[in-house]
Amino acid sequence: MSKGVDMRKSLARLAAPALLLVLANAAAAQSFSDFCPGGNEETEAVVVGFVTDPEAGTIVPGATVAASWVADDARQRAEAQTNMEGVYTICGLPKDTEVSLRAIFADRRGEVVPYTTAAVLAQQDLEISLTAEPDTRQEVGSLAAGGGRSRILSSEVIRAEDLLDLPEMSVYDLLRQHQLLRFDRRSGEGEVILLTSASSSLRAGRLQRIQVRINERREGDGVNALREMSIDEVGRIEILSRTEASARYGGDGFVGAIAITTRNR
Repeated sequence: MSKGVDMRKSLARLAAPALLLVLANAAAAQSFSDFCPGGNEETEAVVVGFVTDPEAGTIVPGATVAASWVADDARQRAEAQTNMEGVYTICGLPKDTEVSLRAIFADRRGEVVPYTTAAVLAQQDLEISLTAEPDTRQEVGSLAAGGGRSRILSSEVIRAEDLLDLPEMSVYDLLRQHQLLRFDRRSGEGEVILLTSASSSLRAGRLQRIQVRINERREGDGVNALREMSIDEVGRIEILSRTEASARYGGDGFVGAIAITTRNR
């Protein structure tokens, strides 16, 4: 058995009550205040744990762990990064609340893990594969299985409240399955976004990518901008036709646009 697999098994054996977590030089950290000094354990909870790659049998330093939940009719979000030992700590979670946890590393996204903050301090280990190809199409495609989720993937306007029941994901993951959009990988240009109704629009003999605007700022690389933005940040997404985009943005909008307004604006 490899050393990596041995390490993973030893990590898996750590029990929540111990919570020593092999935090280098911090073996005495066992209480809420040790992990979250200045926090309020009357109203808040903290979750700690490892992020591992089960296929490689290793820990994953530098991964992001995102926690999201719904409060006051809005999606809330907190996140932390794993340290060199693959350990993360997320403070400030509301007590007795259903939270979704997910590990993210570049374009790799682990499965969403539901977690209830019943304990003030608890351990929840997560997994993410760095060796298998990411498969976001299957996950997001499952959102179209009826009801409001199907409407999201066909609507010209998506609001923050429409996203409350969805797991944490990037805006790219969401829009990748939208019925009005086509993501097209073309040689020499990488991945571009087209409106299905405008996919035959030509300029200089080539299909034109639609523009992506975030808070009215035009993104030079719209695909990567969508990859890096979580749906937790979204206040509103508008998918504008050629006519609507041209009226708003002039000649730049002649093939349509995706206009995103963030919640922080």
